[in-house]
Amino acid sequence: MNASRFLPILTVGLALVTGAIVPAATPATTPLSAQRDAWVAHLVVPGDRLEIGYTVETPGVAATATLYVRSNVQRSFRALQMSVHGSSLRTVVPGSLIRDTELRYYAVIRDPQTGRSVQVPAEGARRPDSAWVLERPVVVRLGTHIFGHTRAPEAVVARARPADVGWGEPGNPTGPETFLVGTDRSIWLHDEMNHRLVVWQAARPNTAARSVTLPFLNAEDVAFGPANTLYFDREIPSLRRFFLYRLSLATGKVLWKTELKTGEVGGNTALRVGPDGTLYALAADLGWVPVASPAGQPLSPADQQRRAGYQPLTGGLRLASDTYAPFAGEGGSHPDPREVRFALIDRAGRLVRAWRVVSRTAINRSGYYTAEPVGGDPVVVLDATAGRDRDFKWEYEVLRLGPSGAKARFSLRHAVFGDNLFADLRVGPDGKLYQLGSSPTTGVTISRYSLA
Repeated sequence: MNASRFLPILTVGLALVTGAIVPAATPATTPLSAQRDAWVAHLVVPGDRLEIGYTVETPGVAATATLYVRSNVQRSFRALQMSVHGSSLRTVVPGSLIRDTELRYYAVIRDPQTGRSVQVPAEGARRPDSAWVLERPVVVRLGTHIFGHTRAPEAVVARARPADVGWGEPGNPTGPETFLVGTDRSIWLHDEMNHRLVVWQAARPNTAARSVTLPFLNAEDVAFGPANTLYFDREIPSLRRFFLYRLSLATGKVLWKTELKTGEVGGNTALRVGPDGTLYALAADLGWVPVASPAGQPLSPADQQRRAGYQPLTGGLRLASDTYAPFAGEGGSHPDPREVRFALIDRAGRLVRAWRVVSRTAINRSGYYTAEPVGGDPVVVLDATAGRDRDFKWEYEVLRLGPSGAKARFSLRHAVFGDNLFADLRVGPDGKLYQLGSSPTTGVTISRYSLA
């Protein structure tokens, strides 16, 4: 979260000192507030140059900070003084501490002028933040990505002409962005501009069977709920509030709505259903936040906060992932990332298996695809990119990660027109990968690929 900004007028908290306008100090009765930066890595490898940072959110504070760090087998924390860069506090963890299976840390942030202090996380040494140390991960080497060598689909499962779906007005390059695959292999396209779902039956790709009208134009992401229902979320920009709805697919009636209050949410907040039927909203600062029970009832903010974390998979496993780019040092910039890491964690918090996917071409975790297990193997999608501006190239690298490497690997072109804020790739209940392609000149196709 960005530090508070100040307007250059005295009446909104500015003080005039020696002819210069500077932020006024916050009253000593105001709690000191800070949070860990979202980019801090969760998966590290011995030899990494690991930077940890925090942002002070209370305006007018010239804070200092100490980071306390230890491995999971060490008894005491080592104190590291953090450097100050405005409202940002940072330090690099010594490589000698990146060892064993887990790195644990917390920060104590102080305001020297008032004596206020805050621990992040709040319980400090009792429940510190942590990063997993991957000592023996499986290394998957991709080499140099060759653009244009993409896989043909095994089948096209849905088609629509350009006139059959909605497109944005001139200057608003958008169209259908996401879809769902039913347990019966039916296809449900989110035709957002027409605020509806368009449905194709399995094995009948050329003719849509029906449509389901949504009650609002700006419904965002969609997910199936229990008992023939649908979840969708919607932002009301004028109120700066975000709501989750449950809709009956039989009647089109909204069964309930609830405000999403936990974590950072916005106009592209994604919805996903976990293995037990719990609905999750993906929040940038908290990860997977449960928002509705398997029975279809909204969860309280307290339950959301308590149960948020890594992505849940079948068998009690959780999946963590990170994109790694070496810290470039003070005044430098991070290079394009060329490594993505994944780890499976069991109920007891132990690492079960981990992977390092290394490339000679810039890669990143695909922003809106969610990894899914197929036969116990995580299926992940990476963005492979090269070039700039008119020479920019972007393709997907699909990997099925097994115990000894990639059990399946192929490339797909990025095929969605305009804005791409939701999942255009999904693993269906049949263990196949489905991809949405859209164009205002050729229409919509949804294609299926084998992951065997």
